[in-house]
Amino acid sequence: MPPRFFSVLLPITVAWLTGCSATPHRTAIAPADLLASTPNIEWCGTLSLPGEWQDGTPVGGLSGLGWDEDEAMLFLISDRGWLHRARLTFDGSGELRDYEPLDTYPLRGEDGAILASAESDAEALTLENANDGVRGNTQLVIGFEGVMTDNGEGGARWQRFLPSGIASAPANRPEGLSGIQANGGLEAIALLPGHALVGGIENPPDDWPEKVTRLFTLDDRQAWRYSLADNANSALTAMESLDGDLLTLERAYTPPASIVIRLRRAHLDDDGGVEVSELARLSSSNGWSVDNFEGLTHIGEHRYLMVSDDNFSLRQRTLLTCFEVK
Repeated sequence: MPPRFFSVLLPITVAWLTGCSATPHRTAIAPADLLASTPNIEWCGTLSLPGEWQDGTPVGGLSGLGWDEDEAMLFLISDRGWLHRARLTFDGSGELRDYEPLDTYPLRGEDGAILASAESDAEALTLENANDGVRGNTQLVIGFEGVMTDNGEGGARWQRFLPSGIASAPANRPEGLSGIQANGGLEAIALLPGHALVGGIENPPDDWPEKVTRLFTLDDRQAWRYSLADNANSALTAMESLDGDLLTLERAYTPPASIVIRLRRAHLDDDGGVEVSELARLSSSNGWSVDNFEGLTHIGEHRYLMVSDDNFSLRQRTLLTCFEVK
């Protein structure tokens, strides 16, 4: 979750009118010529989600996505501890057309109690058993931001949950979370073949170089040094698997002018290094109507969804964007 900021891309009046609608509507994050200017990425539709549904269920603060192929269901987590479930509609050409909300649950501990506010800052999500041909066995792996104290306690952790939002196992606080900054901790989790679960820290931990942050297996067996993009305030916000590598999502906000979103490919070396190549750079100063993208999920082949966190601000939007890595 970034420092609170206001999008410079959309007039307040337009954003307010959008927030008043309780249905998603199709939009675009750039004009057609800009969409065609990313040779490594093909865009397959964007929806702008409302601030709340007809029943008053809030939509904002979305920070993580997970696609359940077996159930054809999308999971979304909020940094206020809500778990949303939805269906998606694509047309015959694969274009994202609609979003149907199903239900919303508060995240709960193993005892069934709703997580306290200080423990509910859910920022990262990936799914296990979601594409094995068996329905009903999906597990949600959720990463929570916060700090780590010297005795290994604190809000920073990862934990498994049932699709209903109830914790199915105790919380884990690996050494990979040591030295994290407040509001700069576990922001990304991916299920990577050959390495199992890999976590990513949003900002460089204590005593690390300014533009280098940590990737690590959640069982602490291995760690890597990931070089962030050279934009001021670049931060790692999400990861997914991509043909044995990682697809990473970075956000850079430079007030008061621009937001830059980068999609990058990261190859993890055995020696702890990371080879990073750029797939796309989307800057508001160049005409991209991007927002605070924080969530990412793989929806089949080389297709992905990413979602933006509107910080519950009328000046920002919750955008759900489909793209394909070519």
